[in-house]
Amino acid sequence: MKHKHRQKTRKPKRKRETLSGKSLPPVLLVDVSPELSEDGEILLTTVEGSEQPLPIFLTDKGTARVKAGERLLIRVKLQKDGYYTARLIKKMAEKPSTLIGAVIKSQGDLYFQPSDRRRQEDISFIDPKSDVKEGDLVLAELSRQLRSKKAKVLKILGTLEDPRTISLISIYQEGIPHEFPEEVLKEAEQVRSLSLQGREDLRSIPFVTIDGEDARDFDDAVWAQKEEEGWHLMVAIADVSHYVKPYGALDKEAYLRGNSVYFPDRVVPMLPEVLSNDLCSLRPKEDKACFAVHLWLDKKGRLKRHQFVRGIMQSVERLTYSQVQKAIDGNPDAQTAPLLKSVIKPLYDAYALLKEAREFRGTLDLEIPEKQVILDVEGHIQDIHPRPRLDSHRLIEEFMILANVAAAQQLETLRAPCIYRVHDVPDPAKIFIFRELVEGLGFSFPKSQAITPRAFLHLLKAAHGTPHQELISQLTLRTQAQALYHPENIGHFGLSLKKYSHFTSPIRRYADIIVHRSLIAALKLGDDGLPKDTDLSAIGEQVSFTERRAAAAERAAIERYVTVYLKDKVGETFEGRISGVTSFGLFVTLEHSGADGLISMGSLQDDFYHYEERKHRLIGRRRRRTYTLGDPITVILKEVDTLTNSISLVPVESRPLKRKKRFSK
Repeated sequence: MKHKHRQKTRKPKRKRETLSGKSLPPVLLVDVSPELSEDGEILLTTVEGSEQPLPIFLTDKGTARVKAGERLLIRVKLQKDGYYTARLIKKMAEKPSTLIGAVIKSQGDLYFQPSDRRRQEDISFIDPKSDVKEGDLVLAELSRQLRSKKAKVLKILGTLEDPRTISLISIYQEGIPHEFPEEVLKEAEQVRSLSLQGREDLRSIPFVTIDGEDARDFDDAVWAQKEEEGWHLMVAIADVSHYVKPYGALDKEAYLRGNSVYFPDRVVPMLPEVLSNDLCSLRPKEDKACFAVHLWLDKKGRLKRHQFVRGIMQSVERLTYSQVQKAIDGNPDAQTAPLLKSVIKPLYDAYALLKEAREFRGTLDLEIPEKQVILDVEGHIQDIHPRPRLDSHRLIEEFMILANVAAAQQLETLRAPCIYRVHDVPDPAKIFIFRELVEGLGFSFPKSQAITPRAFLHLLKAAHGTPHQELISQLTLRTQAQALYHPENIGHFGLSLKKYSHFTSPIRRYADIIVHRSLIAALKLGDDGLPKDTDLSAIGEQVSFTERRAAAAERAAIERYVTVYLKDKVGETFEGRISGVTSFGLFVTLEHSGADGLISMGSLQDDFYHYEERKHRLIGRRRRRTYTLGDPITVILKEVDTLTNSISLVPVESRPLKRKKRFSK
């Protein structure tokens, strides 16, 4: 890598020290030093080993993108003059300057133990002057010493026994902004006006919102009506752009956060609660500003035309998924009974058409149960079980997908800026591995060059109802490319759609606000549209990053809740299924809770096991017992570490080998 202003790499000065004949591995993990060489070159420090910057010089085009403090994976090459050059393979996540962890006690002294299991080698002394005690959960800053590290406590967050700290660990570990600056809260309090000027009056339409029981904000409402030539649907979305103006404090904070983050005990919202839970929440029987889309379908469920309007609406009821499903299944309650024939039944009839269109396209439909954590009023875990997947969930999904497609089509037709939700085709290398895995489970997958969503769909249907159904869905998900936000459209592979954006959740996704603003400008629906100097590429990168950050935090929190839930069940027996086979052991997913645990190779004491990578199994050398991907297995919960979020298991059937006695002659 080289600086932009250089045309060719300049040799470093000879007075610099080389590595004195010391060899480096071809691939290396390094930190970028805050100091430059005498020639102005970027210096690197190995993560493992010497604290001194090394004479390694980056020699390809990404130097301008590298900054001090970043962690890089590089490929190094020894030159004839004794110096190393390096090519950047990828940027790793930046090494955090602060860490979250617990205060532990050993031999009378206090230590800091990070919660991140990847940093367990970084256990360091707590500043003896800190007002902390054993069992505290703290935010600490690590300072580098010559041969050790010290931890300075920045904040005491609670104790490991307090269930309210479970989500906090994920929030701090992923660096999620969770406290609104004063100027943002002040601006939010000043945006209470609702202007009816230029708005279509939609209050006569019986919209309903349908969300989960634990939903905190309601940003979409739906309605459907059968017509002579097909169907007329409407999706009404909270008009967040009316309140969040470009370049204001609210806008800058929403961009920084990118999206709301959802945990079992709390939400870290993208917007302050005065907006997310009040002004922009489509609560029933209240006048609300909305951005709505009329959607006209033919008799086969195909979108014929659409029209976007800014309006004022009233939701007639706030319904839940389970309520609506019970009503359509013949068990309406006092809230749904009056709406069953006029509102709920037409929604399901329209959904039946959309479902047929979805199946015709060949859209992926992964059957991966979502874990639902049930908490009591004090935040303690009562139960963890798979969240039910109902047709009412799918109904709302299909209505939202249709509105999102309409938004992308409208912006393309008007040649207006758009942030697309794009999903690329899977990488061929991943497809190769995937094919091996599913064939090992007894299924087939095509070997053609052009893989389509329908190929995955056929496999998922073949696996439906078999013991491998969930595993096949998980493997399919792992094979997919990462969905992103981008101003250049490449289509959405998973949904099998050529044009797709995000329009339906501006309360919790910044990308949707951008799409709203672009529609407002292009359709001349107000003076609060998208500014012409908006950098959609930068916004796409930011919201793609914040989405990944949120997903990692939410996933880690759920896993930690599961770990805490199992803490008092050590020694109990569980049924599970092998979800991963490696050279160091087996990963097992437990039934009911969905917990993932590890059977280490050392726990398999009944034999000496050999790892067969191609067949994704372990096989015993003497008894020939095998552990294969997808096999059911009965295990004992051996150990639970709630701080590092790790679960250790042992197979019930694994008994130590009887070793032959050796007799001396």
